[in-house]
Amino acid sequence: MQANLSRRHFLGSSAALGALALTGCQSNASGAAELPFSATDSNGPLALNFNENSLGLPPASQQALAKALPNAFRYPDQAKSELMASLASHHQINADQLIYGNGSSEILKMAVDAMAAPGAQLVMPDPTYGVAEDYALARGLKVVKVPLTSAFETDIAAMKAAVAAHPGKSVVYLCNPNNPTGLMLPQGELANWLAQGSDALSFILDEAYAEYVNDPAFVSAIGLTQTNPHLVVARTFSKIYALAGLRVGYGVAHPSLIKAMAAQASIDNANLAGCVAAKAALEDEHWVTQSRRSNQDALALVMATLEELGLKALPCNANFLFHQVKGDTAQYQQRMADAGILVGRAFNHSNGWNRLSLGRPDEMKRFCQTLIQFRQKGWV
Repeated sequence: MQANLSRRHFLGSSAALGALALTGCQSNASGAAELPFSATDSNGPLALNFNENSLGLPPASQQALAKALPNAFRYPDQAKSELMASLASHHQINADQLIYGNGSSEILKMAVDAMAAPGAQLVMPDPTYGVAEDYALARGLKVVKVPLTSAFETDIAAMKAAVAAHPGKSVVYLCNPNNPTGLMLPQGELANWLAQGSDALSFILDEAYAEYVNDPAFVSAIGLTQTNPHLVVARTFSKIYALAGLRVGYGVAHPSLIKAMAAQASIDNANLAGCVAAKAALEDEHWVTQSRRSNQDALALVMATLEELGLKALPCNANFLFHQVKGDTAQYQQRMADAGILVGRAFNHSNGWNRLSLGRPDEMKRFCQTLIQFRQKGWV
């Protein structure tokens, strides 16, 4: 397989992507989503490769945007403050534990910059979300990639060994649930390791998909940040809140670490549209429930088809699914692209498997029909 590609690198190399139209949705009396529209541009392919919420922009966010845009000539200080206050209330934490980011990718950059030290290394699973690696390399840090186990689980024991073998500081990046596998990290083992943070060991925990997790064993690490000055938790509004195009993320950490990260942040990194849309989405509990339900309905369709075809899949704790394709992954992805469906990109150590974003149920029905046709042709 090719080297692990970040979304940034993939965008630069792919001319096949169609634009996504951001549209809202309504609900019927039962609360289920009525979806008489398509969030995918009719002139472009069906995009099931970037883990976006294809229900489209939350209606509450649309309304907030319409109200706020006439004031776009003003700086967004008040809107940003109101969003951060809502986040503090939502997570029941102090405001000084929060920092705003232009997407969670900026949170990762600030964290790497704040934690970097001469001779430091970044230790990360492989495959996982790759942006932290980019920032570490730009800082001159050594990057150590620890392959997942044969069951695609994050090998914490091997990561610990990589930390122990290094004479200098280690910054550990973990994604929970992991991207691209969707598997949760072992909660007890993770909590024990996070508690070992020190001046020589810092942690960046990416919880981009936390809102999608249904497993009751999952516990966010946000609750650990008040007393752990060596841990930052990155969150985003790009996934379940469907604001990927507005670039809103945030970090949660001990106030001392927040201060160090703020020194690395770009000035005026917030925008009015993102702040008001994020606050409205955060406060719309029905939207989150609706998105989860749509995701579960989409997952059920795909899982039934995979089971029918005898293709394995890992447990799903996100809005994407890691599944077997029985063949060369790159060839499978190209054939899907030729059929008008974008289904993933290359990840290390995973040939014969593919990460599939879960769109709306009607979109996944189209995917399933195409996958069945591939079986009839002997391709999967």
